[in-house]
Amino acid sequence: MLRLLVGLVIVALVGCFAAPAVAAPPPPTDEQEAVKKVNKAIELGVQYLRVNQKPNEKHWDGFWLNQIAGMDGGVSALAVLALLNCGVNPDDKDIKSALEYLRKIPPSRTYVVGLSTMVFAEARQPRDLPLIQRNVDWLLANSSKQGGKIIGWSYPFDQTQTAADASNTQYALLGLYAGKQAGAKIPDQAWKEIREMYISSIKKDGPDSGYWAYVEQRPLASFPMTVAGVCGLLIADMGLNESQQKLDPNTGIAANCGKYDANDPLYRGLNYIGKNFALLSAKDSKSDFYNIYGIERAGRLSGQRFLGRSDWYREGCDYLTGKPENGGQLRDGSWVARKGIDVDATNVLSTSFALLFLSKGRSPVLISKLAYGEASFNGGVLDEKHEEPNVIGWNRKHSDARHLTEFSSRELFNGLPMGWQVYDPRRKEFNKNEDLLAEVGVLVQTPILYLNGHQKPKLPAGHKEIVKRYIEEGGFLLAEACCGSPEFTAGFKELIAELFPDSKLIPVPPEHAVWRSHYAIPPTEFPNLMCLERGCKTVVIFSPQPVAGFWEESKYMPAKGKPDGKGEMAFRLGANVIAYATGKEPPKQRLTTTRIVDTKKDLSPPKGFLKPAQIRIPGEAAPAPAAMRNLMAHLKAAARIDAVLDKETISPGQDELFKFKFVYMHGRKRFAFDDAEVQNVKANLQGGGLLFADACCGKPEFDAAFRELIAKMYPDRKLEPIPVDDELYSAKLNGKEITSVKRREKATSGEGTAGDGFRDLPPALEGLKIDGRWVVIYSKYDIGCALENHKSSDCLGHDRDGALALGTAAVLYALKR
Repeated sequence: MLRLLVGLVIVALVGCFAAPAVAAPPPPTDEQEAVKKVNKAIELGVQYLRVNQKPNEKHWDGFWLNQIAGMDGGVSALAVLALLNCGVNPDDKDIKSALEYLRKIPPSRTYVVGLSTMVFAEARQPRDLPLIQRNVDWLLANSSKQGGKIIGWSYPFDQTQTAADASNTQYALLGLYAGKQAGAKIPDQAWKEIREMYISSIKKDGPDSGYWAYVEQRPLASFPMTVAGVCGLLIADMGLNESQQKLDPNTGIAANCGKYDANDPLYRGLNYIGKNFALLSAKDSKSDFYNIYGIERAGRLSGQRFLGRSDWYREGCDYLTGKPENGGQLRDGSWVARKGIDVDATNVLSTSFALLFLSKGRSPVLISKLAYGEASFNGGVLDEKHEEPNVIGWNRKHSDARHLTEFSSRELFNGLPMGWQVYDPRRKEFNKNEDLLAEVGVLVQTPILYLNGHQKPKLPAGHKEIVKRYIEEGGFLLAEACCGSPEFTAGFKELIAELFPDSKLIPVPPEHAVWRSHYAIPPTEFPNLMCLERGCKTVVIFSPQPVAGFWEESKYMPAKGKPDGKGEMAFRLGANVIAYATGKEPPKQRLTTTRIVDTKKDLSPPKGFLKPAQIRIPGEAAPAPAAMRNLMAHLKAAARIDAVLDKETISPGQDELFKFKFVYMHGRKRFAFDDAEVQNVKANLQGGGLLFADACCGKPEFDAAFRELIAKMYPDRKLEPIPVDDELYSAKLNGKEITSVKRREKATSGEGTAGDGFRDLPPALEGLKIDGRWVVIYSKYDIGCALENHKSSDCLGHDRDGALALGTAAVLYALKR
């Protein structure tokens, strides 16, 4: 009785503040504003191109480029390419008429042929496949040669020309690669000659070493042509059907692991770009928008988020969506070149280049490949300590993340354009905790962090904290011991043990959802696969068995009618891991970010602040440890509630339970409280407390045990559905009525479509009401894991928005007078 009286006094004091009216949501962050500005700029730019299509001719070509330069179709091809990449449907009337125009133009100029091929490939019209092959054949036939080998492309005014320039060459390569992607036949020998041309033509001497020139005859340093050179090297390697790794298809081990002829010139070129980064016109170029589109291509193809220390996409977006007087978009939706007549001669060209930058760069990032190891960074130049000559330890596979992204985009997300990136925390300094948390807020938009190598992965303390917090905030870590390296395996296990000492890597059980999240994969195919679980969800998948060597080569991608070998199964495994980690929900647009709360600031919270408690279930490590932290952060921002950004973990029998008006309980296993613990929880409820609980990932074991707990506390009562018109869901309490939430009630398994499983459904909370007040609010569907932003495909429960809405309602209800 004394305990109950004390509890009533404490609850009365805590309840002195009433639930505030829900305020308007907080103002959007700079990053949210950036996303809106980019999308609005694209919308206006598309409108400008539509308005400026010539109504009778149904194209955008003009007199100067057509009649003087003979570039019939060039401006139109660029405009159509921009519109298609901005999401305009190929069946749109403006696109259809422009396609008909382009189809009638015979190949005669490198730029136009390259761009037209890109357009036909992007439009994906079966009728254009012969034209794509025709254009590819024309480009190969009209290349400049020396000694019978390709040395580039130029303006083919006659068939005897042996000169080449870097600008024509890059657009020829763009056309060739687009043709290959569409199914055109291109001999590997052509790609090898192109790669050798770039390797041999880079300038390695002098203060400006690591650049490519416009033409060999005048080897002057050129920033735009160095961008073109880096892209050309990457495209040449991408075009080959087989990499230089010499993979053993029976073991997945590469004889030449990490050794690429292009390594040295590629990193020299990237360092030149980083050191001389010029988002606008380089000092030797008048072509602002030509240059900007080239930077987008270099950043995207290389996967680099940073060129030097420059976050190229963010800076480009800031410029293009900035004030018109500073080079930003005009009111009519166009962009205008700042300097004289050049390749940006018309507003249509400038606008098309700008739209290509914005639209292609905004693709969501599916996989971030973690760069690690000893390196120094100075003035835009990254100097890495190599494991062995010409081998980058974290990047022994150049195309594994790219190919896995391409395959998953096609198979899991209905072909939605997606990107991958190199995540290199070595390029930034984290002097403050808020800098580190801001970085996590950017990284967490990428659902998969990928780690690979031969040697022990050495990460400094700050980088380890980023990885740990990323996982705690809903991220997923995929790791592979390259070529089955035992040193990497041992080092990775040490890393995980340090990051999560209360958990450990275990073999993936045969009943795990990853074996069936999209494809049906027999667990015997990958018997050594390991996982780390936090609560009911897996947050790390690690393969000591080599699989990345197969991801490195696109020829192993499964295709209809193609028999499955080890390589095909490796791709299926990668897709299954991604399906499991994302729940087949695509990531958000680039520039989106999440505000990560800093709990260190709440070590001594002011008196009277709301602080939740989370009941520690005997024998179970706390699942969803960040759920209450994220819910309290949301309440502070959206409802202006003075809340502590973390919870107090407490045993059900502790007297301190009476200090808390809002108590959370979340578990996955069967449990039982003893009589004293049952009575302690009951006394808290009778004293004004509220118990908010949910079954982790919808686990039936917890659900059954929780109902038994309620029966022990109140033998004559049981949980009942909370009516949809209850005050708990009302606009008066929440600011907006909760009529539906997204919820998955059936596990996602087998082949399916993106985001399957979630449906808009009425809220389905249950409760226990005493004296007209809900004292227990319960969900048999997961809420806690969703608050942590985990998307496990076998999780029965809510999405993050639904979890936040229901959690907020429960807290506001608990705070009522």
